[in-house]
Amino acid sequence: MTNSIRKSDILKTSLILLVLISSVVFLFNPILKIKFGGGDNLEWYNEAKERNTIAKAFDFKYSSGRLGPSAFFNPIQLIIWQYMTTNYGKLPYPYHVLSIFIHLVNVIIVFFLADKFIKNKLFSFLAALSFGVFYLNFQTIGWIAAGIAWGLVAFCILTTLLLTIKYFQTKNIFFYFFSLLIFFLGTFIKEIVVFAVPVLLAYYFIILREKVLKFMKSDLVVLPYFILSLPIILITLVRLNKSAITNVWGGVNFGAHMFYRFIDFSNHLITIVPVSSNAQMVIMVFVLLFFPALIYYGLKDKKLLFISIWLFLSLSISIFQNFRDIYSLDRYLYLSSIAWFSLIYYIIANIKNLKIKIISSLFLINYTIVLNLFLILIKKY
Repeated sequence: MTNSIRKSDILKTSLILLVLISSVVFLFNPILKIKFGGGDNLEWYNEAKERNTIAKAFDFKYSSGRLGPSAFFNPIQLIIWQYMTTNYGKLPYPYHVLSIFIHLVNVIIVFFLADKFIKNKLFSFLAALSFGVFYLNFQTIGWIAAGIAWGLVAFCILTTLLLTIKYFQTKNIFFYFFSLLIFFLGTFIKEIVVFAVPVLLAYYFIILREKVLKFMKSDLVVLPYFILSLPIILITLVRLNKSAITNVWGGVNFGAHMFYRFIDFSNHLITIVPVSSNAQMVIMVFVLLFFPALIYYGLKDKKLLFISIWLFLSLSISIFQNFRDIYSLDRYLYLSSIAWFSLIYYIIANIKNLKIKIISSLFLINYTIVLNLFLILIKKY
């Protein structure tokens, strides 16, 4: 009996993965025809040509004086660009293949990660598919620099979280070691991978830890992540006076502006496309009520509370990375969309009333999948 259930489970998972892979490959195929383009694509290309050795990539004192990649310390990302520019020049096809492949891997990871919380393969599949076909993510993957950078950031944070959860469940040191390794390497792909630490802390303290004030031996599990964060944090602080944060944005502006950007990002994540100011006001009221409600109900549901905080942290990452116009920079919602779709499908999966659950599911499928397929197909043709 146990073997037959296990075989059935493997078959379901295999079919789900097949559908996810087929959907992404089919829908994202037109991206392969997009030209190399300028902007930060060209900035990364020029940077890789200028700093064409591994030693130069890891030279944290280097600064070209230009805005762009040299303003930050992302050596592993630069090494990837070195390989691509050396072997393919400005031929766009290989770059797009890489971006789509990274996105495809992330979609698969989202399915397995969402299933850890939702505990329902159908709704975990719908969450992963929603992330996979999200119109703003289609835009992100279509832009080479964004696809590589944000795709790899998401991969590192998702994999770190998934492997750590596997470690907590199995106590297999293999999962813990590779979680630490991917996290550490990820910080040298893009510094914001350090935000995996507060996500892990939220998971540990909300889901796992006993509610006592005294120190526990298990608390030491999170310590190595802090230690491995130090190199990139120290290097970033040393380079801060040369970074785009101070040169372009005038420093980290807390307060009213940060609150405005949080609402702005939340708005665009929900509406997908630009909407009227009246519609934005309605969504703003919804957001202001939505998060307190999640916290309230999350006090009774640990998983709901964690996913809510995960979404909040993901949006915060976007705010720190971009103070500019969100409607022209869809890439900054790539990470937030993972937590968003996991959250709304988790809520639907836990509705007790079957009739309400079916109606809500149909509405959500139309909103997160059908609408986005429509927008992609319009863009495609």
